[in-house]
Amino acid sequence: MEVRTHTSVDEFRDIAEPLYRRDPVGNTIELTLLRAATFDDDALLLTAWNGGVAVGAMLQTPPYPLACNGIPEHGLRPVVGALAQLTPGLAGVRGERDKTLAFAAAWQAVTGREGRVTTEERLYRLGTLESPANVAGHHRVATQADRAVLVDWVEHFFVETFSHRRDHAAGQRFVDAADAVGDRFVLWVDDGAPVSMAMLRAPSAGVSRIGPVFTPQRSRGHGYGSAVTAAAAERALRAGVDEVVLFADLANPTSNGIYQRIGFAAVTDSVRVEFSSAPADRVR
Repeated sequence: MEVRTHTSVDEFRDIAEPLYRRDPVGNTIELTLLRAATFDDDALLLTAWNGGVAVGAMLQTPPYPLACNGIPEHGLRPVVGALAQLTPGLAGVRGERDKTLAFAAAWQAVTGREGRVTTEERLYRLGTLESPANVAGHHRVATQADRAVLVDWVEHFFVETFSHRRDHAAGQRFVDAADAVGDRFVLWVDDGAPVSMAMLRAPSAGVSRIGPVFTPQRSRGHGYGSAVTAAAAERALRAGVDEVVLFADLANPTSNGIYQRIGFAAVTDSVRVEFSSAPADRVR
């Protein structure tokens, strides 16, 4: 198994996209990332080859972990060995639960660095949409005038969900990058003011992903999160997408219940693993 690095986004996309399209729902994050015209210089773009044939792909856009869903099952060990040589300081990995945990175990065996699960998520796919009734207010698509609110809420979302520190510049980059690739924020408005948001990603391989979804603490308990998620899903369906998906943090039973009640069904579980900065004393 050979692992190749790529500096050209176009070259990587030409190789990786057909591989990811084999499972456009399971690879929704990877396909969404590939819509970007460029990546930062510290992005990691990798493909795996067997007998001159591309069989896998991996990518990382720091500060996010390596997306490992595209690693072929039979190639996990050799790919991890090659990655340890290419990027020994890898901070973390994410993807389908069993594959990610297998990657973490192989990474520890090769590097001595332990992995710690920091986030457990469930991927949901929309079945029959059941929009909630009797929620005060209405939805609308966010405009440039809402940018400050969106940046603030995006920052709060990442603090609550991934324990990130508040980073105003990162929040601005996130919102602006979303706008650049055609993603849209749907707002739920009550009494003239936004009270909840859901980001609707532009479709990739026929799949639109919703997220992040965020309701400020002061506005929770009124059904706004359910309503805005359903509104975003309805917009995607009206645009003719094949599938609407979203991720929910398994540590948040409220959001998981909300999504199931409006028609989303579980597909698979995913995890994020962070690696220790130094080798462990022993392999556990």
